Amino acid sequence: MKLADILAFAVNPLRNVPADKQGHFIIGLIAYMAFHFAGVAVGLGVVAVLAVGKEIHDWFHRDRHTPDVWDAVATMAGGVAGYICGL
Repeated sequence: MKLADILAFAVNPLRNVPADKQGHFIIGLIAYMAFHFAGVAVGLGVVAVLAVGKEIHDWFHRDRHTPDVWDAVATMAGGVAGYICGL
């Protein structure tokens, strides 16, 4: 990665994040918000189960069997962001 790429990413971090990963992040945030009332562990646990479960579903049900670990990471990052922001 070139210095110019690093600076561009620092100035506009979402520019380089694919829309798919942004969607996973938002779903993780929403899932955490929906379940955090039962406790932080429950909220983050639900997000983790949804993230991993969706990728397992992709493994068995998509034509090309294309689970993506980074999709699960993006989903869980949304849940963690919800926790950090106190949502």
